[in-house]
Amino acid sequence: MPTPEPTRSALPGRVLAIAVCSAFLVGLDSMITVPLIPEIASDTHTAARSGGLLVSAYALLFAVVAPLCGAMSDRIGRRRILCTGLVLFAVANVLTSLGSDFTFVLATRALAGLGSSMIMPSVYALIAENFPFERRGKVMGIVVAGLLSSTVLGVPLGSYLAYLLDWRAAFVAVAVVAAAVYVTVLALLPAVAPKAPAQGGSGNPVAAYLGMIRRAVTTPALLCVLGSTLLWSAALYGMFSNIGIFFAERFGFNEAQTGFAIMGSGAGSMAGALLGGRIADRLGKRRVLVVAALVAAGGVSAVPLIGHHLAVVLVVFITWGTAVGVGQPALNALVSELRPEMRGTALALNGSAQYTGMMLATSLAAALLDNSVSFGVIGVICGVCALAVLPLLVGVRVTVSHDVPAAEPAAPKEKTA
Repeated sequence: MPTPEPTRSALPGRVLAIAVCSAFLVGLDSMITVPLIPEIASDTHTAARSGGLLVSAYALLFAVVAPLCGAMSDRIGRRRILCTGLVLFAVANVLTSLGSDFTFVLATRALAGLGSSMIMPSVYALIAENFPFERRGKVMGIVVAGLLSSTVLGVPLGSYLAYLLDWRAAFVAVAVVAAAVYVTVLALLPAVAPKAPAQGGSGNPVAAYLGMIRRAVTTPALLCVLGSTLLWSAALYGMFSNIGIFFAERFGFNEAQTGFAIMGSGAGSMAGALLGGRIADRLGKRRVLVVAALVAAGGVSAVPLIGHHLAVVLVVFITWGTAVGVGQPALNALVSELRPEMRGTALALNGSAQYTGMMLATSLAAALLDNSVSFGVIGVICGVCALAVLPLLVGVRVTVSHDVPAAEPAAPKEKTA
């Protein structure tokens, strides 16, 4: 039996704190694998260029299960799904640290992806339900910055811990962080009854969840945004998931050095997310996305083509990361308003699209690298994916709902995102 909904004015600050902590955790887990791939592959007797499959396995489970988890959160509450995801997430990382066989590690990474598929859609839906659309770009920017802050703080520390001890220690550290976030959720986030209680609760719950997903994807604008998210994710992860291998092969970087390079890119992404969210609220979500896509396409294509000029590569790498940070809050804010009555489902579908793009791009990149295709080709493919976002944004329009009361006078309705 769901508990009564507490006074809404008490929720936004708690929700934002929970969202930032959860996003940091998911970002930490998805990114910490990148600089550790060479060591994990070596320890499990696998070719380093196949290590990107660790990211693919994580993304696969997220992509497949997230829509179902989002629909479940719409029906039975965000807090319950979020807490379940955190427990699975912690267990998965402990199991990863115990793995000595590559197949086993792949399976535990997939389990971590399952946990993430419960965490992030619930977090984004909580944000959408507690902040008005006129401020949502700014707030989404803070959450995305929390996710990206893991590359500034967590990944370098995890990489250095792996360098000092063993790659397994990094995953134990992630499990400890997951446990801390779980305790934080229990302490700060009250159980809130879903706005739209389950209809026809006596029927098959899986059929009901699938029905919610089918209704969500009948919105053409939502399909355009989901396609944009898939391509945006592919443009990032096709190259980024293999950046540890790239830096190791081209510049002889170890785990710690790669971690610090990622820290620079993460700092740019954080700044981009905070700035991009604010600008998107003022100038429009689509306009910000267009500029971000153009810069990201140029950056990801250029990184492997510059050659052995390390300083220039690092500058372009950071610029590329900044552009990704600028665009992500706008995408999240757009999808949050396209089906307000089923935000958890819509945002979970968006997460599914994100991780589908990650899975496809990392799998393709691993296959190409395994066949001795150059990083330059992979960078160009990622750049094309970023540019392909642009035509999908043309028909995306948002009519703002006012189901969330604003804490300040509302800005004019945004007719074109």
